[in-house]
Amino acid sequence: MPIRLSGLSSGLDTESLVSALVSSYTLQKDNLVKAQTKLSWKQESWKTMNKSIYSFYTGKLSSFRWSKNYNLKTASVSNSSYAKVTASSSAVNGTQTLKVNKLAATGYLTGGVISATDENGSKTKLTGDSKLTSVTGIGDIKDGKISVSVDGSIKDIEITDDMTVNNFVTQLKATGLNVNFDSDNQRFFISAAKSGESHDFSIVANNQNGLNALKGLGIYTTKDSNGNLSADMAEYTKWAKYSTAELDAIKQSAYESKKINYADRAKSYADKYNAAKKVVDTIDADDTWAGIDNAKAKLSKEQTDFADKYKDYVKKDDDGNDVKDSSGNLVYDTDKLEKDGKLTEYNAEKKSIDALNNNITTYETNKKTMEDTASYVTIKDDGSAAAATAADADTTAYDKVVAEVDTDNAKIKSDSDAAIDAKVAFAKQMVSSSGDDSTGAVRITGSDSEIVLNGATFKNNTNNFSINGLTIQATALTGNETVSITTDTDTDGIYKQIKDFFKDYNELIKAMDTAYNADSSKGYEPLTSDEKEAMTDDEVKEWEKKIKDSLLRKDSTLGNTSTAMKTIMSSSIEVNGKKYSLSSFGIKTQEEVLKQRIQGVKNEKGVWITPAFPKNIVQPKTLGFASVTDEKERHENMKTKVMDEVKRLFKPEFINRIDEIIVFHALNKEQIGSIVDIMIAKVNKRIMEQMKISIELNDEAKKYIVDKGYDEKYGARPLRRTIQNDIEDALAEKILEGTVKQGNRVLVSVKDGKLHFSLKRGINK
Repeated sequence: MPIRLSGLSSGLDTESLVSALVSSYTLQKDNLVKAQTKLSWKQESWKTMNKSIYSFYTGKLSSFRWSKNYNLKTASVSNSSYAKVTASSSAVNGTQTLKVNKLAATGYLTGGVISATDENGSKTKLTGDSKLTSVTGIGDIKDGKISVSVDGSIKDIEITDDMTVNNFVTQLKATGLNVNFDSDNQRFFISAAKSGESHDFSIVANNQNGLNALKGLGIYTTKDSNGNLSADMAEYTKWAKYSTAELDAIKQSAYESKKINYADRAKSYADKYNAAKKVVDTIDADDTWAGIDNAKAKLSKEQTDFADKYKDYVKKDDDGNDVKDSSGNLVYDTDKLEKDGKLTEYNAEKKSIDALNNNITTYETNKKTMEDTASYVTIKDDGSAAAATAADADTTAYDKVVAEVDTDNAKIKSDSDAAIDAKVAFAKQMVSSSGDDSTGAVRITGSDSEIVLNGATFKNNTNNFSINGLTIQATALTGNETVSITTDTDTDGIYKQIKDFFKDYNELIKAMDTAYNADSSKGYEPLTSDEKEAMTDDEVKEWEKKIKDSLLRKDSTLGNTSTAMKTIMSSSIEVNGKKYSLSSFGIKTQEEVLKQRIQGVKNEKGVWITPAFPKNIVQPKTLGFASVTDEKERHENMKTKVMDEVKRLFKPEFINRIDEIIVFHALNKEQIGSIVDIMIAKVNKRIMEQMKISIELNDEAKKYIVDKGYDEKYGARPLRRTIQNDIEDALAEKILEGTVKQGNRVLVSVKDGKLHFSLKRGINK
């Protein structure tokens, strides 16, 4: 039961004091947690912003440093069913001719269907675990030998009577082939890893048992799918036709690849001796040993003492005999040892004996290695071993290594020559009986592709060619048809690259400025758990979003980065004494356009005329239904909006230097009509001076221009474009057509919803 100390004899409310102290601590803790949370959010905001900036720098901006991005080429094919063509920046503009004579093919073998029987002689299906000997009629395959040739490399495979289907597949894959056994269809599927003649493969037998295996497994072929000699039979033919000199060269090459090098063999003996000597020397230097004989004596005593000490704990069989393990060591009853409190002591003593015994064994093993290898190496004065050489004073070691290597190499040479002779003999046998059944296997020979470009022939092991900046992918044979390839400068691609660059730049600047100019979240702090429980999930989400959106507000680093990027984009460079900027090429960023809208122009009295953000000013967002206000009230509302925008965009130091800020009334259609009259008068003046041509708008035409050129948000600014497009440009076209000539008087009216130009009587003088 808790003790309540309220007041006690002192008259103090101690409970309230403790609660206040706890509350103060909790508040401090909450503030620290909130600050930490806010900091982590800010770090995430910076990570996101930094990632966007870095991606822009390493992506679009970095790629624009290279001239190749401004030298794009496009290639088109007169008949795309024959080939696909792309062009790099190095491609030459013009038209070229193309013919596709051959397509590349990958060497492929579809094996014949295999029959198999189980142990009882019943028909069954092969699986990956089935032995090859279970194939029906396969015969004797023990010690069968086959050779697989891939990419000019020959690898031998030995067939054993316990080899499974999976074993065989693994062996074939190890040569570099793609191999699969389809248990559903009971067939092998084998293909080269690459297309082309040089990457084709062959699988041939080197003896009768090897041939039995190939035939039984359904992968023996004599002809390909076109009726020509298969790659396998071609391999037999090649070996059968080798001359004596060619075979001698092959035998020597095979021997050279397998023979033992004297220096390597001698060094291996030296390395083995030194490794063993290091172990022996280390054990000899161990003071706890005091010599190997002492160690053995110590081991014997410890073993005897151990056996006497724990003789009552040896396990007995039913006949009362000692139980021993597979190595002949006594087996002790650990349960009884533990019960008597001696298990820990027993384990420690046994571990010590085992360690001593292992060390003695290690010593003796390495000592014998030293003795066995000592005659094959030269022992230096310091006791270390070196590979024996003919220059040694004592050549016994050298002569012994040479004799051993010569013996081994003679056997390698003999075995290699015998294997090749057997292979040749079997190849001749196979050639003489090449009409044998191919066991239902279908063989596709690997072949190269061939194209003719501008009369020149090109071959490749794939259907892809890279020629003088063009990448050509042949897809079909052209036959007697000649295809044309046209290469030209890719102006659309260049334009798109530039457009995409500015799009990404504008998006990045917008994101940076949005973060910098975000609304203040003053009064908003990360919520505690209790505060979150009192709010809905949507309210919590909205609350946290308010804070996160403002974390980089007025951040000096972000502001400086944004300003630097804008400055660089708006700056100019000098080339051959002339300055160029983006505006020189008619390119303006959204930021520059926005600045123009903000800055406005100075009138003749030096007064800044600034059209500030008409969308927010003329059509502010409202909630519910708005009542119709009079013009004065509407103007006051707009004036308030304008001043809010001015204060947001310009610093107080700048505003204080302005004598007066005037907010003009929004233009109505009647005023726009007057502006139309002024603009048309200026057009008339200009064309009268140039070509003695005059134009006149009737009321319908004038209303058409007013309606089209009026925008409540932007005032008269769209009017200039409307008159230019619908009046000036249209009139220019009429003059070029000859419809309107010098001295003509032109009436502009409306017909079928469009402006109509017609001639009036009389001539301007």
